[in-house]
Amino acid sequence: MLLIISENIGPRNLFSLVSAREYNGSVTKNGFLISKNIYYRNSFLPLIEGKVKPSINGSHIIVTMRLHALVLCFMFVWFCGVGIGCVAVLSHLDNFSFPLLIPFIMLFSGIIIVSGGFWFEASKQKTKLVELLTKN
Repeated sequence: MLLIISENIGPRNLFSLVSAREYNGSVTKNGFLISKNIYYRNSFLPLIEGKVKPSINGSHIIVTMRLHALVLCFMFVWFCGVGIGCVAVLSHLDNFSFPLLIPFIMLFSGIIIVSGGFWFEASKQKTKLVELLTKN
């Protein structure tokens, strides 16, 4: 299984958006850490981490998809700031005006953007990985 994955992995390209391979990343003796090569920018692209465990019927792969650590840190700080803004608005809610909704709109938009960017790609990559590993 790791051989199949290593055949579909190319080197990480920092400045080029096009690659001959479907994924970039690395393979170790027990697993892999890859991400999809895409021709557009998506900061919420999932990192795909797989660990291969031996089983009675061959091998079992445990796959975890997650955001890049820097994206997680940035979004944590961003959501904390927006959350503080929401609490500040709620604590001074004497009379309603449209600008008071801005922190809540930002919070909702952030959730939609992160979730959409991650899960859109994660669902596609799950299908691709299953297809890649079961075709042989």
